[in-house]
Amino acid sequence: MSCVNATGVRHATYRDARGVAHTYFFSWEHAATRSIEVDWLDARNICRRHCMDAVSLETPQENEFIKQRISRGNVRYIWTSGRKCNFNGCDRPDLQPSNVNGWFWSGSGAKIGPTSQRNTGDWSATGGFGQAQPDNREAPQSLPISGKVQLISPLYTNMGIRIYIYTSTSQAKLGGIRNLAQEILGNDESCLSILNNFYNDGVKWHDVACHHLKPFVCEDSDELLNFVRSRNPGIRL
Repeated sequence: MSCVNATGVRHATYRDARGVAHTYFFSWEHAATRSIEVDWLDARNICRRHCMDAVSLETPQENEFIKQRISRGNVRYIWTSGRKCNFNGCDRPDLQPSNVNGWFWSGSGAKIGPTSQRNTGDWSATGGFGQAQPDNREAPQSLPISGKVQLISPLYTNMGIRIYIYTSTSQAKLGGIRNLAQEILGNDESCLSILNNFYNDGVKWHDVACHHLKPFVCEDSDELLNFVRSRNPGIRL
């Protein structure tokens, strides 16, 4: 998507400990977007139209800056650019398992530390299942098969849709059914959201299915701004 507005609304500027200064847009602080909630991809696309991208929280200080803004605005949740590498091309050994080693900031390309190392990042210690994040809670769960007939109740849930299955099939075939359900309903928790005390856990990172609708934070995109500068010598941004 092309960058068409490099001088649009900006709400704040933050300079991190590295000396890098970026400006930010908070959707809930702008009249035109105050009541708008979008999915993860739309959040990125809206940001990129303004030479920005969804926010990448690359330092603890920047993370705290954004969290304070969320708390001040009493916003329940927001999208970041955080993404799990679980698509084509993500089969490299160093990215496996993807829920531990596959997280990165799509806005900057920077990798997020392994989720097994709790001193990296700001993942919550709890979630809908009471498990540490990221837990991929909405994805189909591995369920044991015992006996010839078992009711899975429910096997898969998304947006009010539930799949119930009586089965005497093998675990392999049931796995195929799970994969089909996931393909149809698209519920792998592949995107990184900040939730504001949603589980009485403070303002913390959570993995969330990308189709959910949320407010968003945009941050200057060095890539897009440099592109605009290269095409418009002398422009002030």
